[in-house]
Amino acid sequence: MKDKTGRGLKKIIYISTMPYNDNVMRDWYVEKLTKNDYDVEFWDISNISSNSVSEIKENTLNGIKLLENLTYKQLSKLLYKNRKLKIIYVILASFHMATSKLYRILNKYKIFTVFFNWGDTPEALSFRKKSFYQKILMLFNNQLAFKNSMKNILGVIYCKVIKKLKLIKIHDIYFYAGTFSKSLYDSKKTIEINLCDYDQYLINSKLNLKPLNQTVFLDSNLTANSDISLNGNIEINTEKYFNALSRYFDLFEEKYQTEVIISAHPTSNYINNEFKGRKVTRLQTAKLVSQSKYVLSHHSTSISYAVLDYKPINFLVIDEWIGEYEESTNIEFSKSLGCKLINIDKISSVDEMTFNKVDKNLYDDYKYNYIASKKTEGLLSGSIILNEFNKHFKGNNING
Repeated sequence: MKDKTGRGLKKIIYISTMPYNDNVMRDWYVEKLTKNDYDVEFWDISNISSNSVSEIKENTLNGIKLLENLTYKQLSKLLYKNRKLKIIYVILASFHMATSKLYRILNKYKIFTVFFNWGDTPEALSFRKKSFYQKILMLFNNQLAFKNSMKNILGVIYCKVIKKLKLIKIHDIYFYAGTFSKSLYDSKKTIEINLCDYDQYLINSKLNLKPLNQTVFLDSNLTANSDISLNGNIEINTEKYFNALSRYFDLFEEKYQTEVIISAHPTSNYINNEFKGRKVTRLQTAKLVSQSKYVLSHHSTSISYAVLDYKPINFLVIDEWIGEYEESTNIEFSKSLGCKLINIDKISSVDEMTFNKVDKNLYDDYKYNYIASKKTEGLLSGSIILNEFNKHFKGNNING
């Protein structure tokens, strides 16, 4: 495959269950690859279907070809068409029941695939350490990341079977961040990197920004996050939730004489003054955390910024979460970092808003379990990934 000048093209195709947005462009290195002369396509399969007839939507954004509205049949045709071309397929889709058909298709065409495993968190590690009996109790107490329990149990069994029968694609390159992620997937080659947030942390740390009298709230888009309905988690009362947050922030600002700034989740779309006039920012979390005195959060992978900067953290829960998955997950986060867990619906006094002293040993354990490795610490993952892709395209073999 060559361009108009006769030079070989380095082609990357993302196959993603996440729609394309600014966050994907930055954190999954789409922007970096295009700037380094890679021809990038992005196939959005977030609404892929088994329909026999569907019109593919094709657009171009900043030089990137975007395909949407694909069916499984159309995906298969595209992969077959590209079968003799040298392409790296970056798979932004974990293997589970809902994606098992995708993985069987990938296996059929023997394409060269890359997978990123990062963003693991303490509740997953805690779950793996529990006995079978404890896991069953969590299942029936709605303390797992899904409520459609029997359906998901059968799905897990099905996935184990087809994996054992070698009916799914085993990735050619497996990038992983943190020691916990290393053993979770099979692959032909494993490479240590850091969580994408770590790159932003490194870039931001070079700016030598001055600390400000501010506190950052790491938003999780809890009232409109698609993962909530997908996993069958509890859907909270939107008005009650934002009122509780506003009341808590008012009290917090009174006690600490600081300004609470909202670091909005990338999938959010706040247009109705949800945070009662407070400043709302997007894709600025590394900068906000580094300049803040304190960090407030629910369970979130973005807590990594606070960990890397050794910031005091309080984890916030609400009444509706008590006894549910969301509470148990926040408990695991707070335990792993030695931070306080606060029910904002129960706060009656500013005296209940204190922070525990930062335990650097716990923060460092979290860093190496879920964010970075000692081997890659101080390095930009984007550079590691780019170097690996460049080495692949120097070879002469085609896909597979």
